[in-house]
Amino acid sequence: MAEQRRVVTAMPENSETPLASVRSWVTPTPWFFVRNHFEVPPPMPPDWRLRLDGCVHHVAEWTLDEMAALPERTVFCTLECAGNGRSFLQPCFPGVQWGAGAIGHAEWTGIPVRHLLDKAGVQASAVEVVFWGADHGSEADHPEPMAFARALPLAKAMDADTLLATRMNGEILDASHGYPLRLLAPGWYGVASVKWLTRIEVIDRPFQGYYQSKKYVIQQRTSRGIETVPVGSMAVKSEILRPASGAVLGVGTNRLFGVAWAGEHAVARVEVSTDGGHSWIAAELTGLRAPYSWTLWEYLWEVAVPGEYSLMSRAVSADGRVQPTHHDPLLGGYMIHFSRPSMVTVESARRSEETWADPDTLLYDMNSFAEENTRFPLDVEMQFAGGEGI
Repeated sequence: MAEQRRVVTAMPENSETPLASVRSWVTPTPWFFVRNHFEVPPPMPPDWRLRLDGCVHHVAEWTLDEMAALPERTVFCTLECAGNGRSFLQPCFPGVQWGAGAIGHAEWTGIPVRHLLDKAGVQASAVEVVFWGADHGSEADHPEPMAFARALPLAKAMDADTLLATRMNGEILDASHGYPLRLLAPGWYGVASVKWLTRIEVIDRPFQGYYQSKKYVIQQRTSRGIETVPVGSMAVKSEILRPASGAVLGVGTNRLFGVAWAGEHAVARVEVSTDGGHSWIAAELTGLRAPYSWTLWEYLWEVAVPGEYSLMSRAVSADGRVQPTHHDPLLGGYMIHFSRPSMVTVESARRSEETWADPDTLLYDMNSFAEENTRFPLDVEMQFAGGEGI
């Protein structure tokens, strides 16, 4: 039987990428994680049009055929939910209890948003651009029906890589990923990439929508004190995929392997600790290093003394951000990117002589890590819960 996404909540669907099925740098579309707040909207009518209005000189509309005639661009990027890894937090935070699989890497093709904004003519007063989806519903603390909407700062909306995506991995978007049109905001958490677009609105003030000001917000230290801000660009993060936590290793050479990503920037380096974070040693980057995209890393660990060891990894981005060793409580249930200790045992009766891995071994390691994650018990109470949080 073909692998399927691991369902965390059924209605609406929230499901994780089954990494055990991924055989390449790009996550196949059928296995790419799904994050929905409401049910997938009905198919768009034949006369569907995307409307652009607000603080523009000319209100404009486009059909899909008209949009198909506009210049396209293709971007590879890693997309991650802002709550990916929430189930690892102690104490627990409310929301969808994601494991580690609310992430994927894909090829996206579409029209840069700035092409449409340029055609409509953005007014000088413009501050943000709001993207409205066709999906709608209510939340426990917002019983009135509402459409899903999020805003980007004007500069991010005008970036050449911010797309109105029509294709994913070379194929037309499917319904669960936003057909016929979705936003792609590379390097930002998945909440920003609104699906099932119907309208773009340019506004002259910060957007105060529910998913911009009440949900998907964090606390941030500023010169003015603690302020509430919307979740935006992705944090720098790494994961140890091998050895698995609880593994029994031998004395000698053991290979540590993992992945790392850094949002809008490339990963500059990854460091490994075998003593619970007291000291750090540089790992070898073995994958493609590019903005928006994850990369692979590995490290050959020489260990002569049997015992219990706490393994950790931390990534450093090209712009100098360092992955932290603890979750910042100001982030609440979002941006879970701290280095999690992985405990292993080294036994003297075993002997390990591992070497640098070949591509087949790297894939095996990724698949083994994913298989372990799929064994995490689901939070039964969340199975048919609403899609609050991310």
